[in-house]
Amino acid sequence: MVEVPEYLLERSRQRRAELTGTELADSGAAAPAPDTAPVAASTPPAAAPAPIVEAAPPPPPEPDPPYVEAARARKRMPYWAASVMVFLPLWAIFYVGMLEPPDSDELVLADNGAAVYSTCASCHGADGSGTATGRQLSDGELLLTFGPAPGFDGLAHHLSWVYLGTADTKRLGLDFYGNPDRPGGQREVDSFASGMSGFSNLSLEDLVSVVYYERIVHGGLDAETAAHEEEMLLALVADAPAFETGSPDEISALLTESAEGHGIDLAAGE
Repeated sequence: MVEVPEYLLERSRQRRAELTGTELADSGAAAPAPDTAPVAASTPPAAAPAPIVEAAPPPPPEPDPPYVEAARARKRMPYWAASVMVFLPLWAIFYVGMLEPPDSDELVLADNGAAVYSTCASCHGADGSGTATGRQLSDGELLLTFGPAPGFDGLAHHLSWVYLGTADTKRLGLDFYGNPDRPGGQREVDSFASGMSGFSNLSLEDLVSVVYYERIVHGGLDAETAAHEEEMLLALVADAPAFETGSPDEISALLTESAEGHGIDLAAGE
């Protein structure tokens, strides 16, 4: 067997060391520096940083509708006003309780009564002289039946007769109407051929207006008594009571109550 020279073996070891980059195993000496520096492993280039994209600004808010802007611009009720509102109902009750009857110029009883009387003229005549279907009111006839007299409330009896008429007066069990001391005797309920129509469908204002018109225009009531009765009728309208039966006694009590409630001197009409 041919023996390989030592120097060839040494050269082979050196060559392997160069290729593997390790020191020689057998010799403790460091391997000679290679002819060329080992090629370092290539490192891939770092990726370029992504460009910074700024976010687009949000779109401006849409303007409020006109009605919303108007609501915001409207003045608000101050907080202290809420406490005032709490007492308004009490103030209203107090105010109504202190009301005085309306002036005659506001209600104009006679003018309104003339308009209402147009429905009565076909029976009683435009001048109150009466017809075949309605009694005469003029020349003192009305006041003989419904005029003021001691112990007799002619105004209340007149209102009741117009309100009820013949049929409803009889339903109350009354056979006579008007002043019991009337010259020639008290009127019988159905003593006139056609009878008296009732007008319970009238409003309270129209009822008192037409009665007042008949008393001053056809009845010829004196000015002082007319003014006193107007006060009482205005007070009744201001209180606006509801009639339960419409009887003379009920209406007389209501007239008295309203007059006293509004400070009217009842003795002035006596």
